[in-house]
Amino acid sequence: MKGDRFYIPVADGMRALSIAIIALYHFWQQSWAEIAFSLFGRRYSLLPMLSTGYLFVDIMLMLSGFLLYMPYARAYADRLPHPSVSVFYKKRAARILPGYLLAVFVPLFVFAIPQGKYADFSDVAGDVLPYLTFTQTFFPKVYQGSRLNAVLWTVGVEAQAYILFPLAAKAFTRKPVLMYGCMTLAGFAYRFAIWKAIPDLTLWINQLPSFLDVYANGMLAAYLLVRYVGRESEHGGVWIPILCTIGACACLFGIWRIICWQSAHSWQREGLHFGQALMRFPLTALGAVWLLLASRSAGWFRAIFGNAAMRWFSGISYAFYIWHQLLAVKLRVDWRFPPYKAAENPQFASEQPWQWQYMIACMLAATVAAALVTYAVERPASRRLIKVSLK
Repeated sequence: MKGDRFYIPVADGMRALSIAIIALYHFWQQSWAEIAFSLFGRRYSLLPMLSTGYLFVDIMLMLSGFLLYMPYARAYADRLPHPSVSVFYKKRAARILPGYLLAVFVPLFVFAIPQGKYADFSDVAGDVLPYLTFTQTFFPKVYQGSRLNAVLWTVGVEAQAYILFPLAAKAFTRKPVLMYGCMTLAGFAYRFAIWKAIPDLTLWINQLPSFLDVYANGMLAAYLLVRYVGRESEHGGVWIPILCTIGACACLFGIWRIICWQSAHSWQREGLHFGQALMRFPLTALGAVWLLLASRSAGWFRAIFGNAAMRWFSGISYAFYIWHQLLAVKLRVDWRFPPYKAAENPQFASEQPWQWQYMIACMLAATVAAALVTYAVERPASRRLIKVSLK
């Protein structure tokens, strides 16, 4: 948090931008609007980023590994005991459950049941129970055809990771090189095994084992930051910020090249999943290196990613993430807002000005909803749960 000697403002920017790009991808799926601009007489399109925004889920999970491991890295640096396992679980539950349960039961009782999407009670239970047990990625009908809130699969993967994290974090602190190697090898081995054995990877590519190297990249970044970078003086000479800024820009360029490569290969499902399996490690490794370099970069560079606006959006980003896609679908399909001329699917006709109006409406609706949920529900409920559970 702000004021912590290991707090990295640019991490707020990474979270905010990653979730914004994921949201733009989902909005683009509904609108097919292209974001492009001209500079010095040349046209530049952000379509590769729009069409592959799902890649930033990997960046988001890498950042989660970074932030989750940071207390363990700090305890090691200060020669303190490992954080309490029970406190870890209680804080994680208080952080995710209020917003998560709201994002399950509001779609259930406000939309799905009134719209007749369920045949009977057993049908409801078959949909809801996987969400309540964070096992939705195990059930094809729920994961691939959610009638509630499709993006919550990511929270399911995170919750599964939480169960194992205290044990993994303690082992990582004792043997960081060995644990990093084992987690990375396990992630590669899992993805290679499913790629070889399973024709359709839709259900398998986003299971927890596929993200082990992603979490490992984040954990290693936290370890290195506290062990080496965070202990160094801020007065390291003029060349350190310059070199770190150049390196951070090089990481961003590398991430952009991965985006372009994935965009060229992802228009078919097989190519999309192959790209995810192949690029998951280098993408998140570049993201982890960027975190380290950006934390020591020039002041102007840090200000781009670590300013007050980034910090505020990062603060509401969890609620933004779990509500943005549902609202986008409702705006276009159910509420027809903004109004469009086509009988349905105005994106197929590239209907303007609807495409841009819709993208803006989605972003505003998701931001307003996220702010309301964060300040009215999530934070008060989380504070109350932590106060009660830690008595």
